[in-house]
Amino acid sequence: MDDVFARFSDDRWDDFLDELDKIRVSVVDPAERQQMKATARRDAREAGTQPLLVRMALADHYLNLLAIGVWAGDESWRADLRDLVVSLVPEDEGSRDDALLSSVIAVVLAQLLQDARLRGGSEADVIARSAWEKAQEWAAYAEDRHVERLLQHSTEAGARVVTASEVQEVIELATAAADDQHAETIAALETEGFTAEFMNGVWVVEGEFRNAVRAAARAITLTGHGCVLARNIRSSAVMLWHENTLAMADSKVPRWRVYPILAPVTPQSKFSGGEGLPFTRETHPLAPAPEVVRRLADAAGVNLSHLLAALR
Repeated sequence: MDDVFARFSDDRWDDFLDELDKIRVSVVDPAERQQMKATARRDAREAGTQPLLVRMALADHYLNLLAIGVWAGDESWRADLRDLVVSLVPEDEGSRDDALLSSVIAVVLAQLLQDARLRGGSEADVIARSAWEKAQEWAAYAEDRHVERLLQHSTEAGARVVTASEVQEVIELATAAADDQHAETIAALETEGFTAEFMNGVWVVEGEFRNAVRAAARAITLTGHGCVLARNIRSSAVMLWHENTLAMADSKVPRWRVYPILAPVTPQSKFSGGEGLPFTRETHPLAPAPEVVRRLADAAGVNLSHLLAALR
């Protein structure tokens, strides 16, 4: 561990932010970037053995290097920063009341969520999601006075910095998630342009989409299994998904159609083709519902008669 971080080893919380200001850099020689990245990665690997304030300083250092363009065009920082923020999560839940620690966590999560989605499937999405799951409840206790001091500022080419509004979004979502188990899913659906509500086990999504089936497929992919009803003024579609089986029906083609969904296929990719529905040999009348549809409805905990009424 570099000697520059030794100043954070004495548990001196009161002047932590002042000490951070002293070690931040505003420019770096391009020839030194590779060595700086290598050193940062080494420090991140060793962070778990360091005192909490040192780990906090290391997380801020990563953000500083991102701000001055050290990782320009290179996304490999995400996994290291994820590991750093996870290392900040206290084992003692009573520690979550510390606003300074929570503010560092909130800023790091905002950086990881930049150009990433909590319910997406890209590498950046998966990394952000894993960090969020471990640290989000502490982010809710961040305070503006600390966040303002922790924000990085840079005009360097390739710089990555988060704004106060991005951090505020993280804090608000973390706060909402503490009060509502569905807050994250609602936020993900709203990002897609849907109005979303969870009603009696069914995710009901509405919006200006042209194709209700595709909207349902996108929504159920984001929610991850369960039941979705997508509707607008023109049409509606229902999807039930559990394990490797999906059943769908829509108001334009009033029959149950059953599909296998085997990774890496998702409902969204299955229904992303042309205007028509993907082919399946397994189709059934809406009522009485076949055994496979009843089983999927039971797994989702939804009332089939209510779903059928929504399609009529």
